[in-house]
Amino acid sequence: MKQKSIIALMTVKGGSGKTTLAACLGAELAKRGHKVTLIDADPQGSLTAWHGNGAQMQAIPLISDSSESVAQKALEASKTSLVLIDTAGFANRATIDIANIATVLLIPCRASGIDARSALKTIEIAQAINKERKTKARLKVVMTATNRSAIVGHIRNEMTGAGAEVLGCEIGQRSIYPECELSGSAPCFMGKSAQKANDEMAALATELTR
Repeated sequence: MKQKSIIALMTVKGGSGKTTLAACLGAELAKRGHKVTLIDADPQGSLTAWHGNGAQMQAIPLISDSSESVAQKALEASKTSLVLIDTAGFANRATIDIANIATVLLIPCRASGIDARSALKTIEIAQAINKERKTKARLKVVMTATNRSAIVGHIRNEMTGAGAEVLGCEIGQRSIYPECELSGSAPCFMGKSAQKANDEMAALATELTR
């Protein structure tokens, strides 16, 4: 059976939006009719907590495993579903193993200098892993917690110059995202109150699946 996509959220720094993207993107893709499996490979267990907070997210299968066996579980799940993995905020063995089997490495980058440096380091690690792979993972950066600051354009240029594809959509800094976490939900389930966030996640899902 042909393997479906394994999208791994990867950074070497916490707080970049990995868990938010995994939960909300997973919900958006599931609502579009994709069979989705979420995997929480972060020892902090943030995606597991989000998933457990409400019935809407609980309808999406979740594997919670931060051990070195998680990559094999991801491969098995990818035989029948699209897999989204929330990795640790540092390059542990499990994260490296996941990077070796992912079809897409999605690197979130907040609009700040320190986050840009961390994203560049993540790109460097991902490129080193790719050199050893027969089938390369696609490296994609998505800007998160964005505002109207000119730094966003500067960071975009840096990421592109480092050899990663920077997605056209951006994820804004919106209060609806922590609200979704508290209720175990996602923008695609919350109607007009989450319309802007829903539009962002829909754009992200479209870019990743086209």
